[in-house]
Amino acid sequence: MADLTSAERELTEVLSAWAAFSPAPADHRYGSLYELLLDVGEWFTPAALPPGVGRGPMGFCNGNAAETVAQGWPDARGWIYVEGFALVATGGNRLPVPHAWVCPASGRTAMEVTWPPGRGMAYLGDALSPAVWTHRPPYDSSPLLDAHERRELLRVGLPNSWHVRPEAELGA
Repeated sequence: MADLTSAERELTEVLSAWAAFSPAPADHRYGSLYELLLDVGEWFTPAALPPGVGRGPMGFCNGNAAETVAQGWPDARGWIYVEGFALVATGGNRLPVPHAWVCPASGRTAMEVTWPPGRGMAYLGDALSPAVWTHRPPYDSSPLLDAHERRELLRVGLPNSWHVRPEAELGA
């Protein structure tokens, strides 16, 4: 944890504490979404949105992120949908919450399309393939964050086909 920011350490500590409440059963790889994300999640650095990209309404992060990627705003072409946990600053508190955001294909930057600027302090998540999050029914808001509805994710982990790696990570 030496290379993490203080906000990333804080989020890691909370997720680790929550994961300790749900040890993995003998036939499962993970006991909780928290443990899964601590294992496979990647850190995304908060950054300001480009001027041409708008934010959606509070409470609709999955839809806001999906719409931003699907619409292909001129300044958001090629962006990737990401789900995970984020540490949000709310007044004098910082709260870890399940969240969705977007990142440019050129690297691991959290582009916040829901919260006001400066509120997202740390982002731990997985960049998801469009095949995972598109064409879902409206009541199915989150392929990853609803792991309790997809027990196979806790049993065997995320399928390789779910992951998208930003170009910067691939050496492009």
